[in-house]
Amino acid sequence: MHGAPPYVDVPVYALPLHAEDSAPLPFTPPTSSSPHPPSPGTSDPMSPTSPKESVSSPSRFNISGVLLSQALGSLPTPPPTNGQNVRQGGGQTLMSAKDALSIPIMSANFRRFIGKCGPVFWLQDRVEEVVMWRKGTAYTVSWMAAYAFFCYFPRLALLIPHIILLHVLFTTYQSRYPDGAPDSPAGGTTTQDFAPVTQPPEGTPDWFANLQAIQNLMGIVSDAYDFVSPYLIHLSWSTSTTPPLFAFTLLSLFALMPVLYFVPLRLLFLVLGLTPFAITHPYTLSLLPSLVGLVAPHVKAAVQKAVNDDRLREEHWRSRMATVSVWENQRWAAGSGWSTNNLRPDDRKAWTVGEESWAIANRGEIGTGQCNVRDLTFPLPSGWKFVGTEDWSVDFCANWHHALPDQDGWVYMDSSWTTPQTAPHDEWKAVGMTRCRRWARRIYFSK
Repeated sequence: MHGAPPYVDVPVYALPLHAEDSAPLPFTPPTSSSPHPPSPGTSDPMSPTSPKESVSSPSRFNISGVLLSQALGSLPTPPPTNGQNVRQGGGQTLMSAKDALSIPIMSANFRRFIGKCGPVFWLQDRVEEVVMWRKGTAYTVSWMAAYAFFCYFPRLALLIPHIILLHVLFTTYQSRYPDGAPDSPAGGTTTQDFAPVTQPPEGTPDWFANLQAIQNLMGIVSDAYDFVSPYLIHLSWSTSTTPPLFAFTLLSLFALMPVLYFVPLRLLFLVLGLTPFAITHPYTLSLLPSLVGLVAPHVKAAVQKAVNDDRLREEHWRSRMATVSVWENQRWAAGSGWSTNNLRPDDRKAWTVGEESWAIANRGEIGTGQCNVRDLTFPLPSGWKFVGTEDWSVDFCANWHHALPDQDGWVYMDSSWTTPQTAPHDEWKAVGMTRCRRWARRIYFSK
């Protein structure tokens, strides 16, 4: 086996790849139509190099073929496509199932896509420059003014394709003839001097830039899916939030129908179109975390209250209702972190009850350090009962104190249960620190 070239930095944990390990896999013929033929000069997609190039040229090494070969080398053979395929529609094969799953086809299409996806990411970068204010205020404001102009004269939007085409023609004209118009022959123009648009060759900076953009786009799509997926469960009738959501959607649908004629569409689209620019402004982004910290707890509490109200029975609505509270107390210790087991003998207990129990040690203690909040019970005044359709819930707003809580409702204090803060100070770790949060539950008067 030959050693690596001197310009290649081989990690100590890397394993040598033998020639037989990277041999091309047998071609799997598609069951339907033939794949797109590779572009001229393109070699076998599984071959590390083209027929005209050698492995000694690092800039021409087939990275896409090697990556797909190693990642999908153990891919099982898919079942043959038949009329019962889930991606068959209307008796015709859909584009997503046109070719059978095949590593050679995948590698060939992947290599072709890397070289041809440049305009897509160029457009993505230009849109990001405008929306995220990357090129200054004047540049983005000019686009906002253009959008407002089209909102005021919406029929002019039909001219957008002509404007785009004229812009492309003017741009290419200036690039083609930087010194002015040439002398055209009497018989008309000729296209012999025009060079065709070529894709960047493999191994060039533009080719690697496209590969980097594909990598980052896959991460963005995955992050967006991970962000949205926790909320999609509420649309599948799997949680208690789905019935109120369905009722609200249905009621709002019928409520909007009579007033649709009176909705100012120009103003509506103007506000909807300019709002993202206001949100993505650098000044707004600097204030956004603090604004979210102020608004999010109240929104979360309002949603929780709406869900609990939807579960109330008729006897609850007819009765007088009130709210009782318990406080969960914890202390921090090096090694074990936050726990009720770290509470000292002179500390308040793990669970306390009473409107002022958070500020008075050992007042109204209930439960133990290992007690679950759902198991907490204490005697209520005569005639009062707990609402059975709801459970204890965290007070995310922490209206019981001026200090803002964190996202889990905790308010942090020093070792002596004073100086409430949203987050603990680093110097508190040396002397000790504590935290507490409020749990609330409604009760009703039963005659």
